[in-house]
This record gives sequence, C-alpha cells and structure tokens, in this order.
Amino acid sequence: MNKCSILTICVNYNNDTKTQQFVSELLAQKGDFSQKVIIVDNSESPSFDSPLYNLFKSDSRVLIINSGKNLGYYGGAAWGLREYIKEFPLPEWIIICNIDIDLIQPDLLSNLRALYSASHYAIIAPAIISAVSGRDQNPYMRTRPTRLRMHFYKWTFRYYPISMIYQLLALLKNKILFILKRALVRSNTNSGQKFLVPQQIYAPHGSFVVYNRKYFESGGTLDHGVFLFGEEIFIAETAKRLGLTIAYDPRLQIKHQEHSTTNIFKSRKILGFVREAAEYCANTFFR
Repeated sequence: MNKCSILTICVNYNNDTKTQQFVSELLAQKGDFSQKVIIVDNSESPSFDSPLYNLFKSDSRVLIINSGKNLGYYGGAAWGLREYIKEFPLPEWIIICNIDIDLIQPDLLSNLRALYSASHYAIIAPAIISAVSGRDQNPYMRTRPTRLRMHFYKWTFRYYPISMIYQLLALLKNKILFILKRALVRSNTNSGQKFLVPQQIYAPHGSFVVYNRKYFESGGTLDHGVFLFGEEIFIAETAKRLGLTIAYDPRLQIKHQEHSTTNIFKSRKILGFVREAAEYCANTFFR
C-alpha cells in the first residue's frame, strides 16, 4: 500500500522563530506517511541566510518560497499550492495553517490518516484549543448564518469605535461561555465524552484546516477574495456550492497560540482588513 501523502502549507510573515518551531514539530510527527511542507514567506525583504532558511535548506521535505511581496494568508497559501502542483501531483491531504500552532498530539497526522482513510468528508476541522482562553475554537460556525447576521457584521466593522466595542463584548461573551462549559463538564463526567465523535458543521476555524484532495478535484480553490480574514465563510460557501461536507472531529487536537501575529484588540490597520473581509463575505455570499 502506498504511503499517505500529506502537504502542509504555512504562511510566515516576519515570524521566523515561530515558523521554525512549528515546522520542526510537524516534521517530528510519528507515523508511516510521506509529507511535504511549504513555507510561504510573505516577508517583503526575506533574508536567505536567516536561521529559518539555513535550518531547512537541506531538507527535501521542506520548500521555502517567496514571491517578493506579502500575499496575505489564503492568497499566500493559494500561490504556494499552485507552485507545488507545477512539479508534484496533488497529495491526498492538504493542510493550510498559521504558524502559531502547537502540535500537542505527536501522532496527529497518522490519526488523521487512520480516521479518514475512506470518508465522504472533504474538509476536516480539528479541535483548536486557544492558548489564551482555553476554549475550543471549532466549530467556527455549526450552521450557516443568516443574511441579516452577515450584514450586521459588515456594518459593525465599518466604524472603528463600534468595532472596538464589539470586540470587547465578544471577548467577554467567549470567556463567560468557556467558564460555563467547563463547569458543566466538571458536574457531569460523561458530558465531555459524548462529543468525541465527528460532527458535520458549516464552517471550520481558519487557523488550521485539513483538506482532502477531493475538495480540489471537485473544483474547490484557495482563491479567497480578500487579503486577510473571512476565510472560514469562503471555505464553507465553496464547500456548500460544490455539495461537499465538513467534519469537526475533537479527537484531533492542536493548540493555537492565538493572536501571535495580530493583537486581541486589533489596530486600525488590521480592522481595515476585517472590514474588507466582512463586506466581501456579506456582499458575495449573502446578497
């Protein structure tokens, strides 16, 4: 039997140390599979003599590429995949992820292979535990939001003071929900076990998304229409249009060092990208 092929595409922007740590953890994953890693370096002026380049330049499993400009998150990932398939066939699994990820399961990739060797799911969303709040960031959305909700986001992020208030309220809400959920699990020892099965969801969290190649063979792409943010809605709507399904599986777990590249309370520049993504998603998919 041929080894399972897994390609991971991660996007680095001026964070060589964390990228180096993440890729090293990835290459140390246990299991009988072949893997490749593409580091899309979005740094406008990369140093090709940096520790990051020197560490992996002799490793045939790792390819570091740079377009000479910042392509954004999914823009960089899309470009990286296009460069890869110029030379190699489409692998069985493609992971698109941030670099602020800790692989707390040393056999994550082999478990992915074992659990989904034959599955109708096109996209897998693992449990993504936030290092900031302790909560699971998946599912990003269990069901498709309404048109009203998406256009509410569009108008909320259009104005800076309103968006700052919204961020604060959202942070408080998530903290309260996490505390209540933890209290519920402690009061019922079985409550945490019944959820350890895959569940079909609408949208996965964008920090770590696992694609089966059937997503791309069915016509799916990574060509999101904006620079940053909103990739969750793009992924969900693309899968919906193609008749593909997305699974949330809490048996697969990673930790997210959340906001290592963007602050919890976003700057005006970053909120500009949020506003652009909110408008794009609302106007494109929820007209």
